[in-house]
Amino acid sequence: MDYLIFARKFRPQTFEEIVGQGTITTTLKNAIRQERVPQSFLFSGPRGVGKTSTARILAKALNCKEGPTEKPCGKCVSCKEIEQGSSMDVLEIDGASNRGIEEIRTLRENVKFKPSAGRYKIYIIDEVHSLTGDAFNALLKTLEEPPAHVKFIFATTESHKVPLTILSRCQRLQFQRISVPEAVEKLEKIAQKEKLKYEKNALFLIAKNTEGALRDAESLLDQLASFSEGKIKEEDVLTLLGLASEETYLSVLGAIRARKGEEVFEFVKKIYAEGADLAQFAKGLFETFRNLLMLQTAPGAKSLIEANPETISNLQKLAAGFSQGELLLGLSILQNLQAQLRRPVASPKLLLEAALLKLVYMENLRQIDEVIREGEAGKKSSEAVSVVEKKTQKPDIIAPENKTNPKPRKIPEASDAGMSSAASLQPAPSGDLTLNEVEKAWPQVIERVKAKRMSTSLFLAEAEPAEVEGSVIILGLPSEFRFHKETLEKDSNKQIIEEAFTQALGKKVRVQCVVTEREGAVQGAPEEIPPVKNEEMPDIVSKALEIFDGSKVIRKD
Repeated sequence: MDYLIFARKFRPQTFEEIVGQGTITTTLKNAIRQERVPQSFLFSGPRGVGKTSTARILAKALNCKEGPTEKPCGKCVSCKEIEQGSSMDVLEIDGASNRGIEEIRTLRENVKFKPSAGRYKIYIIDEVHSLTGDAFNALLKTLEEPPAHVKFIFATTESHKVPLTILSRCQRLQFQRISVPEAVEKLEKIAQKEKLKYEKNALFLIAKNTEGALRDAESLLDQLASFSEGKIKEEDVLTLLGLASEETYLSVLGAIRARKGEEVFEFVKKIYAEGADLAQFAKGLFETFRNLLMLQTAPGAKSLIEANPETISNLQKLAAGFSQGELLLGLSILQNLQAQLRRPVASPKLLLEAALLKLVYMENLRQIDEVIREGEAGKKSSEAVSVVEKKTQKPDIIAPENKTNPKPRKIPEASDAGMSSAASLQPAPSGDLTLNEVEKAWPQVIERVKAKRMSTSLFLAEAEPAEVEGSVIILGLPSEFRFHKETLEKDSNKQIIEEAFTQALGKKVRVQCVVTEREGAVQGAPEEIPPVKNEEMPDIVSKALEIFDGSKVIRKD
C-alpha cells in the first residue's frame, strides 16, 4: 500500500474529530438537525486549520445514506467515495488553476443536471478568491438562484478578495488558528498511534512554530519521524527549524543584563557556526522581550505567554532586572533589526551583533527630546542663578512708581510656606539640598517616573522645581494647570515622584506642589506701568526688571 503522509492519514472524518473549531461544527450540526442548510457557504481562515476537511465532512453529512445527518456513517458508498475523492456528486475544484470565465461557464451548465446517486450535487471550490472578476460575475447568477439539488462550499484564506456580491449570498464561517495546547494534544495522539517516542517539549516547539496551522504541524511531525532515530527530541526540532533553544535566549538575556558584550559576541558566533537562522533567532529574542514586558505589566496573564512553566519562571526572575523603559527600547531595537534583516545593508551577523550591543548598553542611550529638555533646563537654571546673584547684591530693589497712582511694588510673603519668597533665594545650609541640584536631576526624574507610570510623567512635565526647603522640594505649576496639581498630589503619584527624586539625588526627599502666578495679577486689563529711562536707575535694576517684566513670580496654592 502506498505511504500516506500524516496530514492525510489522520484527516478528520467526523465533526467531532475537527480540532479547535467548536463554534463552526456546532453551527453546522444544528443547521443539519433543523434542516436549515443554506445553499452557499464561505469557509474563510488561515491555512491548515480544517476548511477543506470540514467541507468534505459536511458533504458526507448531506449525502450519507442515513442522512442528512450530523453523524455520517462513513460506511455507505457515498461516504466512502467522498473520503476517497472519487464521488461524482461531490466535485472539488481548485480555484487557483480553474479561475477563468470558461471554467465557470462549464460549471453553470453542469449544475442543471441532478446528482447521479447522492441527495445533493456539491461543489467545493478551494482558494475561491483566485477567480477572475469575469468568473465571479458568471458565478453570481447561479448563486442567486441555484437549483434546489446544488450546494456550494467556498474555501479561502483571503476573504477580502472575494467580491461583496458573492459574500452577501453566502453563509460565512470564520475558522480560527489552532491553539498550541490543542495542536500538542493532536500531535500526541498521532505519535501514540504511530508508536513514536517523543519528548513533550519537542511537540510543543512543533506546535508553537507552525503558528496555528495544524496541517503544517502534522507534516513537520511526519518529517521528524523520518529524521530522528527512534525518538523525536527537542534538539532535532531546533536543528530542523534552525532555531535557538530557550536556554540560549535566557543566557543572552543574562549577558545583556550584566552588560557583558564579549559574551554576546560568543553567543552570536556559536549560533552562526551551528547554522541557525539569524532572522529566526532575532524573531525569538523579540518574543522574549515581549514576554518580559508582559510579565512586568500583566503578571497574571501568564496564559498569553507560549512557553513551558520552567521558562516562564526563569523569565520572571530576569524581568525584575529590566525597567519598562528598557524593555520598550529593546523591542524597538529588535523591531528595526527585523526590517534590516529583510533587506540587509550588511552581513546579517553584523546586524545582529550591532543590535545586541545596543541592548547591552541601552542604559547609556538617551532620547533626543530628553537631551533637548535637559539643555533647556540648564539654560533656565543658569539664567535664574544670574538673577538671584544680582538680586542678592541689591536686596532693596523696588519696581518703578506709577505716576498716576504712586505705589511701590513690594516683595510679598508666600502664604503657603509661612515665609517670604525672598527667603527662598537665600543659599541653603551646608549639607542641605540645593535648587541647582534639583534642576540638574529634573530630566532624569521625569524619565524615571515615565518608566513607572506614563500618565504621571505627562502631568509632571508641566511642572518646574521652584524652591527647596531642607528635604522638601517644591514644584511649581502655572495657574492653568490646577488639575495637574491635584493629580500629582494623589498619594500613589506622589510616592512615585518622591522615589524618583530619591534615586536621582541619593537623598530621601518629600515633594510639595504649588500653583505659581505673577504677583498682582487681576482679572481684566493689566495695570500699565510707564516706561522708565535707563539713566533714572542703576543698570542692575534695569536688567532685573527687563528679565522679570517688572514683576516677581510667587508661589500660591
